[in-house]
Amino acid sequence: MLGILSKAMRSILLLAVLAACLLLSGAASAQQLENPRTDYTAYTRPKGRMAVGPFKVEHGIIDEIMVGTYPLPWLAFPWLKVPVPSAYLKLRTSWFDPLTFSVRGGMTYVNAKALAELADDSAEGSILSVTSDFTTSWQINEKFTLSAGFDYAHVGAVGSGSDETTKIEGASTADTYSARLFGEWRFTRVFAMTLLARYLIFQSPIDTSSSTNTDAVTVETDLSAESTEQRHFSIVPGVSFVWKRWELDAGVGYGVFYLPILGLATAKRWPILDLSFAYRFDLYH
Repeated sequence: MLGILSKAMRSILLLAVLAACLLLSGAASAQQLENPRTDYTAYTRPKGRMAVGPFKVEHGIIDEIMVGTYPLPWLAFPWLKVPVPSAYLKLRTSWFDPLTFSVRGGMTYVNAKALAELADDSAEGSILSVTSDFTTSWQINEKFTLSAGFDYAHVGAVGSGSDETTKIEGASTADTYSARLFGEWRFTRVFAMTLLARYLIFQSPIDTSSSTNTDAVTVETDLSAESTEQRHFSIVPGVSFVWKRWELDAGVGYGVFYLPILGLATAKRWPILDLSFAYRFDLYH
């Protein structure tokens, strides 16, 4: 008898939870775009709004223009002795509702002194990472938004090193092209479920050229390294919370892993953790 009652109570509880979700989903309105998700979508921060967190800092100059940076490279200053600057700019349309189109470009630079701290004092070099993406977002209704995008990443490095008899100089480059699809289903003003799917279209071989000089010999080389078994897909389900001042986005998935900030893809499948949280406030209106 108790078992039957227990099953009945579980069924009633499940129905109550489902009914609550359906009722609360009706509270999700177009006002959710006052604080839209800016990762994987074409949306930007509203005019004057700041979002500050450990993984990104963003500011809406106007509704259609947003700038941002990644704080973690800057925070490496005490160890590297120099700042590692990073910045990105995002532009979007505002006249094709419910469609929004955006373009974004970013750059991260690691100079010679930072590399010397990571390697040794005799090494010199620099790394420049350039990323860009094109995204279209479609607000299908007040609850569901679908975004599709194309991403490009380029990393170039130059360096040199020497000892008493030998001097070595070299350069290396790599490029990545990928596509993505991102869906957000908002149940309430606070809570949404998300799904990110990415496909690695092409990753160039890593091309390296070097020159080695001694008093008697000069050796020049051109090398190209490429994975013999490149993976392509990754999928990351997640959740999104948007409170009055705070926001939290988290997802756990599996597949091709893209290096944060740099955007380059790994050759193998890995568990993927996608995490971002920030505090929002308005500088002006």
